[in-house]
Amino acid sequence: MNKKIDSHIENLIKVLLFTKKDTDKIEKISEILITAINKGKKIFVYGNGGSYADSSHFVGELTATYKKKRKPLPFFLLGSNMASVSAWANDFNDNDYISRELDGYAKKGDLLIILSTSGGNLKQKQSINLIKLSKVAKKKDVFLISLLGKGGGALKNISNFCYIVNSYTTATIQEVHKTLLHSICDLIENKIK
Repeated sequence: MNKKIDSHIENLIKVLLFTKKDTDKIEKISEILITAINKGKKIFVYGNGGSYADSSHFVGELTATYKKKRKPLPFFLLGSNMASVSAWANDFNDNDYISRELDGYAKKGDLLIILSTSGGNLKQKQSINLIKLSKVAKKKDVFLISLLGKGGGALKNISNFCYIVNSYTTATIQEVHKTLLHSICDLIENKIK
C-alpha cells in the first residue's frame, strides 16, 4: 500500500479518536440547533473554499433529508446567490458581501454556523470575511457557533460556542468537520419530526 495514503488515513484515525473523547460538545451544538428550530429561528451557515462545500452539503442534508423523510429545516447557505456575490466583489470589496447578506437576512436570536480550518487571523489577512461576518453576527445578536481547526484562530474568541479539531492539517480538519456535521444531522433528525 502507498505510504502517503497510509499516513493520511492513520492521521485521520488519530484525530477522530481524539474527537471521540469530546462528543459532548457536538451534542451541545445539536441541542442549541434543535432549540432554535423549535423557536422558529433561522440558521445561517458559511465557510470559505472546501468549508463552503461542506456548508452547502450540511444545509442540503437539513433542508432536504438526511436519513428520513421529514419537514424541511430552516437552514440557509450564505453566499449562494452568485449574481449578488460576484456583483459586490466586482464593484466593492469581496470581503464584505457575506456580512452584508447576514445583515440583510438575520434577526436577533437567529444562529450562524461558521466552518473554518484556520479560524482567521487579522495580522496574516487570513479569512478576513469570516471575522467580519462574526462581528456582524455579534452586532445583530445572532448566536455564533464555529467549527474550527489549527488552534481556533480569531473566531475562537469571538464565537459563542466553538469546537476546535485537534489538527493543523487542512484536509484532516475538513474530514473531521464533515463527520461532525453528519453526526449533528443524525441528532437533529432523531428529535425533529
